[in-house]
Amino acid sequence: MDRTGPTVGSGANGDLPSERTPLLPSRRPTTGSERVDATEVLNPTHLGTFAARIRFEDISTYNVDSLYPPSLSSRSARAAFSLCVLLYYRKSISGKTSRGRDVWTQWHESVQHSAGVRDLDSLTLRVWTNFLEDDGTGEEIEDVLWSAFPVDVYSASTTVRVIDFLCEGHAPEELSSHPVALSSLQDTWKYGRRISREGDGIVSTFLRFMDGCGTPRVLYIMELTTYLVYLGLLYSFVNRISYPGLVRYAYLLSYPLARLAQPWSRSTVLSLVVLASFLSWFPDVPHFGSIALSWILTALYAELVRIHLPVHNSPLFLFPRELILPLAVLAWRGLRALFVPTAYFLPGLVIYFYLFTQTFEHWGPWSIILPPALGNSFGGPTDTQMTFFWLFSTFFIFMLLTVAYAVVVNPFLAASQGPITTSWDRYTRSVGLQARRAFISVVARYGTDNYFPTPLNIVRFVLVQVSRTLLVVARQRQAAKRLDVVDRALWRVIREANVVVHHLEIMSTRRKSSQRSGPPPAKRRRTDFGAPQADDDIPTAQAQANAPSAAALSERSLPLDHVPPLSAVCIRSFAVNFRKLSIKERVWENVRLWLKELPDPLAQKVFTSLKSTCPTYLSHGLIVSYFLRGTSVVLSDDLPGVSRLTIFAIGDMSTASQLQHLELTGFAKVADTVFASIIAKLPALRRLNLRGCTKVGQKTVESVAKHCPPLEAINLNYTSVTPASFAPLLLQSAELAVLKVAGIPNWLCHALSATDDFQLPNLRSLKCRQTALSDAVLNPILAICPNLERLDLSFTLIKRPVLPAGNMLEKLVLTSTKNSSADLLAMVSPLRRLKVLAIGAMGGGQGSSAAISNTSAMTLTDDTLRSLTDALEACPDLERVSLVGNTKLGFTGRRGPDAALARFVRRVGRRCKHLNLANIASLRSSDLEGLAHPDDPGNGPPQLVHLNLNNTSVDDEAAPYLSACTDLQTLELASTKFTSAGLFPIIDACERLVKLDLTSCRGVRVGDRRRFFEVWEEEWKNT
Repeated sequence: MDRTGPTVGSGANGDLPSERTPLLPSRRPTTGSERVDATEVLNPTHLGTFAARIRFEDISTYNVDSLYPPSLSSRSARAAFSLCVLLYYRKSISGKTSRGRDVWTQWHESVQHSAGVRDLDSLTLRVWTNFLEDDGTGEEIEDVLWSAFPVDVYSASTTVRVIDFLCEGHAPEELSSHPVALSSLQDTWKYGRRISREGDGIVSTFLRFMDGCGTPRVLYIMELTTYLVYLGLLYSFVNRISYPGLVRYAYLLSYPLARLAQPWSRSTVLSLVVLASFLSWFPDVPHFGSIALSWILTALYAELVRIHLPVHNSPLFLFPRELILPLAVLAWRGLRALFVPTAYFLPGLVIYFYLFTQTFEHWGPWSIILPPALGNSFGGPTDTQMTFFWLFSTFFIFMLLTVAYAVVVNPFLAASQGPITTSWDRYTRSVGLQARRAFISVVARYGTDNYFPTPLNIVRFVLVQVSRTLLVVARQRQAAKRLDVVDRALWRVIREANVVVHHLEIMSTRRKSSQRSGPPPAKRRRTDFGAPQADDDIPTAQAQANAPSAAALSERSLPLDHVPPLSAVCIRSFAVNFRKLSIKERVWENVRLWLKELPDPLAQKVFTSLKSTCPTYLSHGLIVSYFLRGTSVVLSDDLPGVSRLTIFAIGDMSTASQLQHLELTGFAKVADTVFASIIAKLPALRRLNLRGCTKVGQKTVESVAKHCPPLEAINLNYTSVTPASFAPLLLQSAELAVLKVAGIPNWLCHALSATDDFQLPNLRSLKCRQTALSDAVLNPILAICPNLERLDLSFTLIKRPVLPAGNMLEKLVLTSTKNSSADLLAMVSPLRRLKVLAIGAMGGGQGSSAAISNTSAMTLTDDTLRSLTDALEACPDLERVSLVGNTKLGFTGRRGPDAALARFVRRVGRRCKHLNLANIASLRSSDLEGLAHPDDPGNGPPQLVHLNLNNTSVDDEAAPYLSACTDLQTLELASTKFTSAGLFPIIDACERLVKLDLTSCRGVRVGDRRRFFEVWEEEWKNT
C-alpha cells in the first residue's frame, strides 16, 4: 500500500480539524431515544465522516490507511469500508458543475473535476488491488462486496455496500468488470451467500440447510413464476372481459399491490395503472370499450415488452448470462439509437399531418371530435391542400431517410477494439459493462437478507412494516426493534416453504424424466493425450488405482539467487499487466505498434510469457497478427483463442519458408488434411511435434516426407499414423535424429518391418511407448539404429530386446515390460554412458491390472537389485533412476545397511539427481540411511533434486536422512506416515525445497497439506 500523502486521524482522537469540520454534529435536535453517544462522534465509523475528509486536490497522494477506522481488524472489512468511502464520495461529486458565470472558472473547475475523478478511480482500484495481492478466500471477497456500513451517525438504518455502487454504475469500469468480483457474484447467484454458523443442534443445522437452499437463483425463479402467472391471468382477462373468479380476481389485485410494496421502479407505474383500473370498477370488472380496460391493455402491452429487457423479473436470466445479457443490451441500444434521430422529425410530422387533414372539409379524424360549426370552418383550395400534402410527404420522407441513415451509419454493432477478453465484451466494452450491471443488480436484489418474493412480501408489509410504523409513531421504539425478530422468522417461514415446494417440483420432474429415459449413462473419463502425467512411469492400471481424488501439493517461491536479464524482467512485467493494457484503447494502440516492432526471437518470448499468465486474452486475431512469425511456432489446445483458422494461418506466414520448429499439441478435432496442407508450405522444417493430434494420419506423414527433406525430429505420439505410411518418411528424411510414435493404438506386431539394406545411422532417439510391438518387430528396428542414444520401450510386448552393439545408450526406459532379471542385467551392465534408467513394475506387461495386482508377476527382486547396483556404480553420469512399482523389492523382510534397497540408496541413489521409489510398499525409513551416511565420508552430500517416496512406509524416522539432501527441490510423500513434526526439520535443512506433496498424509492436518510452507513459518520457523 502507498504510505505517502496526507494522513487523517493523527490527532488525539483520530481527527484533524479542518475548515470542513462542523462546529456541531447536526442541527437536528435529538430526543432521548435518538441521543448520540459521545464515543460515536469522537471515533466516527460512518462513511459520511470519512468521505467529508477527502479533498479533491489531495486524492493523488492520499493515504489508503486513512480510509477506515482502526476498530476494523479484518482485512476484508477494511477493504470494504475503504471502497464504500471512495465510491460514496465519487457518487456525491458526480454530475456537479460550476455555478458561476466566469467561463474560465467553469473550464478550470471542469478540468480539475475530471482529473480528480480519475485520481479517485485510481485510488479505488489501488485499494482493490492491494486486497487481492494477499492470499485470501472466497468468503473474504464476498464480505468486501456485501458488507453494509451506515452513512452517518443519525441514520444507522441507511447503509450502503460495494455491490450497491456496482449496480448504480458509480464505480470504476475496471472494478465493475473485474473477473474476481464477477466470479464471486456468480457463485453467490448459484449457491447463495455463506451462512455463519450459529449453534450445532439439529434445529440450527436444519435452518442453515434451508437457508442455503434459498439461493438468489431460487428466489428469482420463484418471483419469475408468480410474475408469469400474473401476466397469464391478465392476458386471459383481457381476452374474455368477464369476472375471472374469486381466486384469480384476488391474485390480479394482490400482485400489483405487492409490487407497490417493493422498492419503486419504472415497473411500479404499470402495477399502479392495473390496480387503479380494477379498483375503479370494484367490485365489478372493467367492461369492453371502457377507459379502464384501455389502460389495462396498455399496461399488459408494456409488461410484455418489458420482459425482453435485462431487468430483475425477466426470463433472460434463465439463459447463459454472458451470452444473452449483452445481446439484450445491444438490441435495445440499437432500437434506442434508431428512435432518437427519428423522433427529431416526429413533432413536425404530427403537426403537418394535422394541418394537412384540416384542408379537407369534414375529412380528417379531427372532424369527428370538433363541433360542426368549428369543423366547417376548415377546408381550403386545392393548391393549399397540395402544399400541405407535400409538406407532410417531405417530413415523412425525411423520417424514412433518417431511419435508413441510422441503420447504415450507426456504429452500435461495431466490434470492440483490441482483444476480446471475455464473452461479456464481444460486442463493445460499454455493452458488456451495462450487461454486467444488469446481472449485478439482480444478484443484489435477490441476495439481500430478508428478501420476500412478490406477492408474498405483502404479508411482511402488513405484519411488520405497518406495525413498525405505528409503533414508531407511538414512540415505542424498543418494541419496534423487536419486530426484527418477527421479520426474520416470517422470512424463514415464507421462503423455506417456497423452497420446499420448489425442490419437490424439481424432484418430481426428475423422477418423471428418469422413468421415461431410464438410468443415466455412465460417466466417461476424459482422455487428454497431449498432457504429460506426473506418474508416467507407473503402469496405467496401477496409476488409476493409486491416484488420489484430490492432490495436496504445497509450493513456495524462493528469492532469486541471481540478477535476471533486463529483457526477462520487462517481458514478465508486460505479461502481468497485459489485461490492463488491453482495456485502455489509447494505450492498446501503442502496444500493438510496439508488438509489431519486436524482433522475432523476443516476440516468441513475450508470447510464451503471455501463455502462462493470461491465456484467455490471446485471441485468434492477436496471435495471428503479432506472434505467428520467426523460425518457431508453438501452439496447444490449452489456448482458447487457437482454432482451425489459426493453424491454417501458419502456412500463410510471411516467414513460412523459414520456419524450422513447429509444435502443435492436443488438437484432437483438427483433420489430417489441415496439417498436411500447412506442412506442404514449410520446406525448411526441422522439428515437428504433433503430439495428441489424434486425427493426424497418412496424409500428414506423406506431406512431411515430400516437402520437409531437412527434418531432424518428429513427434507423432498419440496420433493415428499407420506403420505403412512411415516408409517414405524414413527413406526421404536422411537427417532424422528423433522419432517418437508412442501411444498409437493400431500398430500391431506384424505391421512394421525393416529391410536388410536399410539403415538409420543418424537416429539418436526412439520412443515406442504404449504400442503393441513385440520382439519380432522391435529387434530388427533396433538393429538398423546403430547410434541410438535414447530408447523408450515401456508398456510394450517386448521380452528380450537386442540393444545396438555400440553400447551408446544414455537413456533406457523399460517400465512395465516382461523382461527377466537375467536379461535386464545383461542389457544394463555394458552401458557405461547411461544417464537415465526407468525399470518400474518390471514384469507388469503393458500395465495390465491383473499383473500389477499380482506381486508374484514382478521380476525385479532384491537379488537382482544387488547385482544391478554393482552395474550402475560403473556409470559415472547416472542422473535419474526409477524403480516405481516394483513391489517385490524389500519383500523378504531383511533390514539393515546390507538390505538391497538400503545398499542401492547408499551407493547409487544418493548420486542421482532424480530418484523414484514410489509404490514400493516395503521401503522403510532405515533404507534411506545411506543418504546421510555414505560408505565414503568424502563423497559429500547427496545430489538429489527430486525424490519420490509416494505410497511407501517411510515415516518421521527418515527426517534426518532426507535433511541431508540440501539440494532437494521436490519431495513427494503422498500416502506416507510423515507428520508435521517430522517435516519441519526437513524444510529447515533443505533451503531449496519448493514443492512438497502431502496428499493423503494422515499425520498432517487436511487444511495444512496445501499450505505446509506457510504452516512451517507460522508454527516452527518464527517460534
